Amino acid sequence: MWSSRDIAAIIVLAVVSFLYSVFVGQLGNLLTGVLGFNYFFFWGHAILIAFGLLIYEGRRWRFLTQGIIVALLTLPTYQSGLPFDFIARIPMIANSFLIDILFNTGRGYFEKKNRLLWWIIITNIAWIIFIPFLLVLNMSIFYSTQALTAWLNIYFMLFPITFIEMIAGAYVGYKLFNRIKFGKIKL
Repeated sequence: MWSSRDIAAIIVLAVVSFLYSVFVGQLGNLLTGVLGFNYFFFWGHAILIAFGLLIYEGRRWRFLTQGIIVALLTLPTYQSGLPFDFIARIPMIANSFLIDILFNTGRGYFEKKNRLLWWIIITNIAWIIFIPFLLVLNMSIFYSTQALTAWLNIYFMLFPITFIEMIAGAYVGYKLFNRIKFGKIKL
């Protein structure tokens, strides 16, 4: 059974992710008109992904639920595709499912070895590696070849930046988690 604290954490992290998407995450698209430029501002999502996975402490389905709520909340934004395009949000939900299944399973091993930082870095890197495969699959089924090609060009051009953002976000999320866990910040 999920505690009210788990539900509150899921909702708060999903809403903060939505607010970040609205006020910062979609700036790349809004300023340039190019959909893929949102990846310049992915560092905030990297922090929220890392912090969420750490705060759920390996309990199943919390991260997936957070991903579903974020996908629904970001429907009116350009964060994961065109506004009000639910099909464009399917890869985000599928990626949340994969990360929840694959990486929450291995958390216990890393926790016993006192290597949670490495776990969250690997998890964030897996997030950024899984998402293009899911997006390519989704776009090849539901969108034109031109849209897929344009997205792939931008994604791979910005991949080194996004990769570094995911590692830095994992580190910041880990530090934030430790500050809360060890009582330096009261919730």
